[in-house]
Amino acid sequence: MPPKTANLNRTGLLALCAFAACGGAEAAAPPISFRAQIAPILLEQCQTCHGAAEQKGGYRLDTFDFLSRNEDPSDPVLVAGAPEKSRLYTSLVTSEADERMPKKAPPLPAAQAELVKRWIAEGAAFDGGERTAALIEMVPARTHAKAPDVYAQPIPVTALAFSPDGSEVFAGGLRELTVWNPETGELLRRIGNVAPRVYDLAFAPDGRTLAVAGGAPGEYGELRLFDPKTGVMQSQVLSSADAVLDVDYSPSGELLACGGADRSVSVFETATGRRRHHLQVHSDAVTAVAFSPDGTRIASVALDRGAKVFDVATGKLAAIYREHQAPLYAVAFSPDGEQILSAGRDKAVHQWSIADGKKQRELAGQGDVLKLLVSGGQAYLAGSGAKMMQAATTDLKLSRTLEGARDWIYSMAVHPATQRIAVGSYDGTVTIWSLADGKLRSSFCASPGAGAKTTAAE
Repeated sequence: MPPKTANLNRTGLLALCAFAACGGAEAAAPPISFRAQIAPILLEQCQTCHGAAEQKGGYRLDTFDFLSRNEDPSDPVLVAGAPEKSRLYTSLVTSEADERMPKKAPPLPAAQAELVKRWIAEGAAFDGGERTAALIEMVPARTHAKAPDVYAQPIPVTALAFSPDGSEVFAGGLRELTVWNPETGELLRRIGNVAPRVYDLAFAPDGRTLAVAGGAPGEYGELRLFDPKTGVMQSQVLSSADAVLDVDYSPSGELLACGGADRSVSVFETATGRRRHHLQVHSDAVTAVAFSPDGTRIASVALDRGAKVFDVATGKLAAIYREHQAPLYAVAFSPDGEQILSAGRDKAVHQWSIADGKKQRELAGQGDVLKLLVSGGQAYLAGSGAKMMQAATTDLKLSRTLEGARDWIYSMAVHPATQRIAVGSYDGTVTIWSLADGKLRSSFCASPGAGAKTTAAE
């Protein structure tokens, strides 16, 4: 698990409070912003015990609507203009240890408590848009700490993608993306300001945008868009209450879908950033999503063992498959878009029909399958076996096994034009083969400064 991040905006909050205290008559302090200043405090300090998953004391504050409800008139949570009558503030500063919030944790820093007090005194104005929206969705995008110059040890490669022209391979790192020459293993550049862990990468069809899914498990999730050449963040599409685990572009590039540990699938319009669908359709973390070849459907799988297909236009369920007996991690459409390939910890790839939800064939005995891609009529799968396996989607019979990886495989990318496939492993290495002849092309550690030097095939 990645370490907890430092208190959100603490430096900025302290500076603002100092300005407010010392500004004198020269300039009035600007009003406190709920979205930019109060919501981040509540997310960091309070939501674990008073969020959607758990409401200790019967109190929930993951939306402003819940936060502002005064269900007990004798003990109101929020009284605009009167912080001393608002439990939201008094519970932060009380001297009674049993009553003080957050419980079983150090008291809230004085500067943050003062911000809450000032916000209530100023009238508790709400500037976050929809009152029913999750607080995590309205706060400004975080600025993440810089990645280490040199890694103390290799970290698992949980996300991987070839650039559209195949000249570069992008790998998820610690609060960064690393970009490598796939033939020599030379580090080309580093892209920062990403979440502590990156779980998936997807290039837009035009190659101008790279979608990065990540987060900190149990704390927050992000879906950000970057310029892959400059490394500049273009936008943050989604903030969520838990890690975003997978992302996929529609073939046209007009839509972007993601799934995450918050158990939902979201679909966004790339031109506007508007969320078209928020499908809360699984009972556990959504581990993979995929668009159909024609872009009219979306498939998803989750730890709840369910595999589902949805209509993109309406968001309605089109098919469901229930024959898996263990958590799922991978999903893909067949080339004709009429069948689904799904796999996970039950050590088998199932190929099933969308029309009736029934299994047509199975490839078993391959260990835990953590990644599955379909390209050119071929299915590529990998996982606990530390090898890449290939089977035709027409019969799902194993046709080739590529060896050379030394640990569980967590990520995979294929580049059809250059006939190369790359996998990222738990031990921090990226391994690349030629699909034309099955030969190992290169293998290198994707954690800068850690692990073995690059080795390339002759």
